[in-house]
Amino acid sequence: MISQLKIDYIDRLIDESLSEGGDTIELKGKFLGDEGVEALVKSSKLSNVEDLDLSNNSITWRGAVHLFGCDNFKSLKRLYLNDNNISNKGALALAEASFLNGLSVLDIHFNNIDAVGGLAIVNCVNFQKLQVLNFQENQVGDDTLITLAKNPSFGNIRKLNFYRTGLTIKSIKVLAKSKVLQKVKHLNIGRNYLHPDSARALADTKTLVNVETLLMIENYLGDDGVKNIMESDAFIKLKTFRVL
Repeated sequence: MISQLKIDYIDRLIDESLSEGGDTIELKGKFLGDEGVEALVKSSKLSNVEDLDLSNNSITWRGAVHLFGCDNFKSLKRLYLNDNNISNKGALALAEASFLNGLSVLDIHFNNIDAVGGLAIVNCVNFQKLQVLNFQENQVGDDTLITLAKNPSFGNIRKLNFYRTGLTIKSIKVLAKSKVLQKVKHLNIGRNYLHPDSARALADTKTLVNVETLLMIENYLGDDGVKNIMESDAFIKLKTFRVL
C-alpha cells in the first residue's frame, strides 16, 4: 500500500515539472522507483499529458505494471522509459497498455528486455501512429526485428534504433525486403553481428529507399561492405552513413 506521504511527494514533483500547458511531465533521474510510479498513476493531472519522461528512475517490472495499467493517459504521445529495468514482465505489460494507439514515440532502450519482451511488443497491433521506436541495448534479437518488419501496425515508423540488440544477417535480410518499414528515415543497427553479407542485403533493398541516416558502427562490414552501401542505387537519399 502506497503511503499518502509518498503520493503527496510525487504530486509535488509533478507540479514542479508540469509544463505551462499541462502537457509535459519531465521526471528524468528523480529516483522515483516503483513506489513513485505507483503514486504517479494516482495523480489527477495525467489526462492532458502528451510527453512523459520517466527515464533513469530505477523502475522495474513492478512499477511498469502500474504505469501500463493506468487508464488516465488520454493524450499520451511520447513516452521515455530508457535506462530503467522493466525487463520482460514490464514489456508484456506494455503490450497491453490502453494508450498505445496514440503513441508517436516509444523509447525503452537499456531495460533488460530480451526476445520474449521484444516479441510481445512487436506483435502488438496498436502502434499505428508510432514514428520513433528505440530498442537500443536490449538483447531482443533477430526474431523481434523480423516480426516488426512484417507487422503492418508499424508502418509509420520513421526512426528505428536496434543498436546492440543481437542482430545477424537473418533479420537484416527480412528488414531489407520489408514493405512495412518503407517510411524509415533514420536506422541505427550499430554494434551487432553484421558482416559484409548484411551490407550487401541492405544495398539491394527495394523498400528502404527513404533512409537518410544509416548507422552501422562497430560491426564487421569491412571495405567491401562499406563500398556496397556507398554505391547502392537504393540509398539515393542517404546523407549520413557511419561505420566508426
